[in-house]
Amino acid sequence: MSRRNIFILFLLTLVCFGVGYVLTNNYNFDLCYSNLETNTFDISCHQFYEKIGDALFYGMGALALVFLILLAVPHTFSAWKKFAIWFIPLAVIIFITAPEPSGWVSPIPAPEQVFQWVSGLYILVSIAIIAIASLRKPHSSQI
Repeated sequence: MSRRNIFILFLLTLVCFGVGYVLTNNYNFDLCYSNLETNTFDISCHQFYEKIGDALFYGMGALALVFLILLAVPHTFSAWKKFAIWFIPLAVIIFITAPEPSGWVSPIPAPEQVFQWVSGLYILVSIAIIAIASLRKPHSSQI
């Protein structure tokens, strides 16, 4: 894949990252009702947007970082793609089905923690695959 195409994917992930930030901070952007004077909030609206926003914020942030690395070594894209094809759909399923913890003490991690751990794992494995592919596969140097 060319650097131009990777750059376009990088920009697309940055846009989705921004959308995730807005959705996660939905009260600040007036997407959900909140009144600090009366201490009333639309909790269901907030939870809905926050779950989608957190998934986009952490998932697209991780993907943007990987695309940034791939811009430096585009010849490793095909090796990384083999991993991404199965990991990204799996991560989406995990993000969608991440349960909400119940009560003060719950063995179930908060969805935000699940998003952070899955995104962190994705970044680590992606960097390892890109590094190994970069070392193994000779590439033509352009002057």
